Amino acid sequence: MDLKKVVSDLTTPSVTTDAAAPGRRVKMVLPISKGTDLYHALYLPIDWKKKKKYPVIVEFSGNKWRSSQGTVDECDLGYGISGGKGVIWISMPFVDKKNGKNAATWWGDVEATVDYCKQTAGHVCADYGGDSSKVFIAGFSRGAIACNYIGLHDNEIASLWRGFICHSHYDGVREWGVQGK
Repeated sequence: MDLKKVVSDLTTPSVTTDAAAPGRRVKMVLPISKGTDLYHALYLPIDWKKKKKYPVIVEFSGNKWRSSQGTVDECDLGYGISGGKGVIWISMPFVDKKNGKNAATWWGDVEATVDYCKQTAGHVCADYGGDSSKVFIAGFSRGAIACNYIGLHDNEIASLWRGFICHSHYDGVREWGVQGK
């Protein structure tokens, strides 16, 4: 079967600069990141209602490699898993603290990435109805490896997760040769 010929049943929404609303995937900037190019993307499900609680998928992207740019905008797992309904989805950056932007390869600044993730998850749960007892970490490729490396970095971040959804390069078969992996 040629997967390129399979008709998609879902199309991941593009990231916009619109205000957060049901069915929109929007660029968000934490207060600590104002004035930088650092951002994450927030998707509120099409059935989102204020004051209702929703599970949350926090997804990290793959590396910049070949046809991938390694960006927040390229995340797809959270949308594919939820179909855009019943789940809040966050596309999380790896933080390039020195340059004030999202890192396209590997971890960026690990401590800054962990801190950004904690703050974002807390903000989404407090302000958009994320259920803090139902937060999942997900990722493809670099993002799958990050489920452990970033997601279990310290006790505080490790305590956020209800489960892990990892796709590709999670099996430990390959040595990556990246310091601090």
